[in-house]
Amino acid sequence: MQRIRLTIQEVSPSLLARLEKRGLIKTLTPSSRLLSSSHPKGAMETLYCASARHGSHKLVCIKKNSSDIRLTFHPGNEEFIIISTGGAVYRPLYIVIGLHARQALARKLKRDALSAQDFLCLKFPLRDGRAHIFTMLKDTVHCEITEPGRGTGPVFFVSEPSRLKSHAFKTPGYSFFVNNNTE
Repeated sequence: MQRIRLTIQEVSPSLLARLEKRGLIKTLTPSSRLLSSSHPKGAMETLYCASARHGSHKLVCIKKNSSDIRLTFHPGNEEFIIISTGGAVYRPLYIVIGLHARQALARKLKRDALSAQDFLCLKFPLRDGRAHIFTMLKDTVHCEITEPGRGTGPVFFVSEPSRLKSHAFKTPGYSFFVNNNTE
């Protein structure tokens, strides 16, 4: 069994921009076309439209208590809304994100060539008042986890199509763990 040690990285605008450039997420930012519009009535653009086959949209609230990394992917997009809620003190939220589309990771898995360089483990502190809103694009392999231990598990929101399926991205022969010593 190959063990892949993931190093935690504090989330930052530059890391989110890197994931967006790779086509894995879409940050909630206007396009340059929209910003440069001089139409007297303003401008609007659709960032994306969910496929009807995945259903209408729903907003869910999720609490994580698990530190087990079980990678998944979806055939449609979903919006992550990570904000500090209320006065609760939460354990950190970590999101493991594959740095290649699902198909490319599957090819690497088949060649027994997955490594820590194929994944990013982002830490989202829920005590600093910052909000993070982004779209996890379809077929992006990911997993949300928290640290084991005492305290309240992190809470976040996801807006997604009401019938969006979640598929396991199985990695036989590999186990993943988070390296908490390099924070």
